[in-house]
Amino acid sequence: MRSPWNHEERLVGNSPSMRDLSARVSRVAESNLPVLLHGETGTGKELLARAIHLRSPRRHAPFISENCAALAQSMLSDELFGHGAGSFTGATGARAGLFERAHGGTLFLDEVGDMSLAMQAKLLRVLQDGELRRVGEDKARRVDVRVVAATHKDLHQLVAEGSFRDDLLFRLAVLEVEVPPLRERIEDVPLLATRILHDLARERNAQPLVLSEEAVEALLQHSWPGNVRELQNAIRVAALFSSGGVLDARTLPRRATVRRGDAVDTELSYDQLRERLSSRERNYVQQILAETAGNKAEAARRLGITRYALYRTLRRLDIDLDEADAGVRGLRTAAAVN
Repeated sequence: MRSPWNHEERLVGNSPSMRDLSARVSRVAESNLPVLLHGETGTGKELLARAIHLRSPRRHAPFISENCAALAQSMLSDELFGHGAGSFTGATGARAGLFERAHGGTLFLDEVGDMSLAMQAKLLRVLQDGELRRVGEDKARRVDVRVVAATHKDLHQLVAEGSFRDDLLFRLAVLEVEVPPLRERIEDVPLLATRILHDLARERNAQPLVLSEEAVEALLQHSWPGNVRELQNAIRVAALFSSGGVLDARTLPRRATVRRGDAVDTELSYDQLRERLSSRERNYVQQILAETAGNKAEAARRLGITRYALYRTLRRLDIDLDEADAGVRGLRTAAAVN
C-alpha cells in the first residue's frame, strides 16, 4: 500500500476514497492522453495534477501550471502561446509561452471552464495539431505537451448554455478523474492537519505542533465546505495562537468548529449524529491500529495526536486495549500462516 506520507507527491490520506483516487492516478499517469479533473474549489486539484505528472514517464520534464481565471483572456493567450518580437507595443523581443516551456512535460490548466470561446478555439487547435503559433507570428512550432485541465464547473451544462465548446470538452475529457470533497473523506483530516503542521514547522525551522485530542475531535466534526484549503487556513491561524507545542481546539477559528450536524442532515437527533460520528471514528482508529500492528506510538503519529491522547481516545471510543492487541495478534497469525 502506498504510504499516506508521500512527500514527493503530497497526496495525503488513508480513506477508501483516497486509496481509490491514488490507484486511478497511477493508471491515468501511464498514458499521454489529456486528463480532466473535476472537483470543488479547494480540493487540491493542482496537487493531483502534479501527482499524475510525477508518476508518468514525463516526470523528469517540466510541470507548469496556469489558472485560466486569474488573467484577462488577452493576457492568457500571450501567456500560453507566447509572442513574436514587435507583435504589439512593448514586445521588444520574442517570448516563448507556457506550452513551449512545458515541452516534453505536463501543462496544468486550472479553471478551464473560465476560458473565452476564442481562447477555447486556440487551445483546441493545439490539442488537435500538436503545434502552435506565437502571437504575431506565422511560423508553426511543434510542441509535445500533455494537458491536464481542471474545473469546479459542470462543463456539460456550459456546453448546453453555449459558453463551452463541445469539441474541446471531448478533447480534454478523454480521461476524467473526480476529486472527492473533504467531507467525503473526513477520516483523512487528522493526517492532513498534521501534514500542514509539519510544513509550517519546516517554514519556521521549528518543531511541529501536535494536535490535542479536543482539536482532532473538533476537526472531525466540521463539514469543511472550503475543503483542504479551508483546513489549511484554519490550521495556520490556530498555529499562530498555540503555545506549549500543542494546537488546542480553543485556538481554531470559530467557523472551523461548526459541527456538521449544525448545517446538514437536520433530520438526525444530536445523539444519533454523535453515535454516527463516533462509529466512523472508531472504525478508523481500529483500522490504524491494525495497519500499525498495534504500535501505539506509530498509531498516534498516524492519527496526528500524542500517545497519551491516543489512550484517552481508545477509552472514549470504548476500544479495549486487550481486544485491540488481540486483533493485531490475529492479523499477525493469519499473515504467518499465509
